[in-house]
Amino acid sequence: MQWYYANNGQRSGPVSDVEFQALVRAGTVGPETLVWRQGMANWQPYREVTGAPAATPAGEPSPAAAALPEGTVPGPVATAATPTGTPAPEPLLFTGVWTEYFKIWIVNVLLTVVTLGIYAAWAKVRKKRYFYANTQLFGHAFEYLADPVRILIGNIIVVVLFVAYGFSGAISPLVQAPFMLLIALLVPFFICRSLSFNARNSMWRGLRFQFHGGYGRAFFAFILLPIGTVLTFGLLHPYGAKVRKEFVMSNHAFGTTRFAMSAPVGAFYKIYAVALLFFLPVVLAYGVLIYVAVISARAGAGGQPVPQPPPEMAFAGLGMIIAIPLAVIGTMYLRARIFNLTWNHVTLSGHRFVASMRARDLLLLHFLNSLVVGATLGLLHPWAACRMAQFQLASLQVVPGGNLDEFVAAAQPDVNALGEAAGDFLDFDIGVGV
Repeated sequence: MQWYYANNGQRSGPVSDVEFQALVRAGTVGPETLVWRQGMANWQPYREVTGAPAATPAGEPSPAAAALPEGTVPGPVATAATPTGTPAPEPLLFTGVWTEYFKIWIVNVLLTVVTLGIYAAWAKVRKKRYFYANTQLFGHAFEYLADPVRILIGNIIVVVLFVAYGFSGAISPLVQAPFMLLIALLVPFFICRSLSFNARNSMWRGLRFQFHGGYGRAFFAFILLPIGTVLTFGLLHPYGAKVRKEFVMSNHAFGTTRFAMSAPVGAFYKIYAVALLFFLPVVLAYGVLIYVAVISARAGAGGQPVPQPPPEMAFAGLGMIIAIPLAVIGTMYLRARIFNLTWNHVTLSGHRFVASMRARDLLLLHFLNSLVVGATLGLLHPWAACRMAQFQLASLQVVPGGNLDEFVAAAQPDVNALGEAAGDFLDFDIGVGV
């Protein structure tokens, strides 16, 4: 049996069982080291692997001791393959340290407050550059190249629109209605510009990402389908989620090579059907509360004494105490399942992705992060952010469909030929998360 392992963003292997045993004894492979062997679906921490060779007791000689001196590791491989020749899955690794990010975060917070929000654009760039630089794939870090001024322009646009919307409502509802329509028409444009901005300013191994989504498809995905969801009492929501995910994923490109995503709509409906079971108690509790409120309002409007809260009110209050934790569990379930469903159906010219996020792990992470951040009045937010980044990246792996070095080298001339096309004067970011 041959093993592969990853330390500090560097993948090594293959090594035999006896060599792997020596690495465990030397401490090179620890409980949290990501390892992989033939037959495993994904990379896993060493402590979770069943059937892994245990370290030989300290007093017992190891056959690998002579072949592999203590502390020695096999040389790195650029694109390792399994013994059968199939490329091994490669995890995305986060190498950031929360104490380092804390220094960036605290300065960002203070300067944003002092400048009344103007510094927020520079704060966003500093944060993203840190997280990008500490995200590694195949031993190469990502880069974030955005100009803070472009982000500031986007922030100003958002502020102006909100202020104008508020003034229009103060003038007259007849003025506010067409203004709301205008904003609705602009939303797809803003989404496309923001996705394009973030893609163009993201780089890996010298290649920028691109986004090619158009206004028409964005209008259908983000305006028409949500309206249809309301009109169908939520029945279109899973389909809308599928369309929006495919719009974002399939319109991104690495260099000149497009990503592709095609997930079955039935899988989305299945996930949302299960999640609905967690949210039903919340809906029922709110329904009872609204019913009681309507009864009381009608009685008061008719000059009748407002009746005492019926027994249903107590049951509704107790139901909310139970329902809210269930809703949180349902939300974590949705996030994890949709994450896995999305990435497991994404490909890039033969290269594919494997996602394995577990809802219970995500729930526990959110709980502990919220507990610690709340207890420290927000001061340990950087610690929570780094833990979340590490968790999300560890849940995603890349399975190469060929030689990545050749893929990158072939794409580089085409990207360079784009020249100044990335310098679109409409290139800005308004922070739209999709």
